[in-house]
Amino acid sequence: MVKILRLTDRVKVKIGKVIFTLAPLSNDKKREIVGCTSMVGGTSVFDYAQAQHLYIKHSLKKVEGITTYDGEEYELDFEGDSLTDDCVSDVFTIPQKADLVTCAWQILSGIPDKVIDDEGKALKGVTLEVISSRSKKK
Repeated sequence: MVKILRLTDRVKVKIGKVIFTLAPLSNDKKREIVGCTSMVGGTSVFDYAQAQHLYIKHSLKKVEGITTYDGEEYELDFEGDSLTDDCVSDVFTIPQKADLVTCAWQILSGIPDKVIDDEGKALKGVTLEVISSRSKKK
């Protein structure tokens, strides 16, 4: 059976002690990411860094387990339903950034049973949980 994420569903990604809540992207947001491709010297080049930035900007909705240096719980800053560019820059300074981006890219194509690294091995300490926007009728 094929499973689908609704745009209103959320995916909790736990990386170590930090929990990130991601939302699926609309087709418009996916097209914006695909737009990170440009022609350079007659060759199509994908700006992976900009694509990562846009993906996290549009999909990250909540974070738990991160504090600032003054001891305050870190809160995401939004413009509309997307993070501010400064907020994305903040998030990209955390040690879990690489695992977060790996998880996010794999979620883009559907929910995997496990998140794998570049060598095809499961990322240690990473779990996924889908929070459905609709509860099952009993």
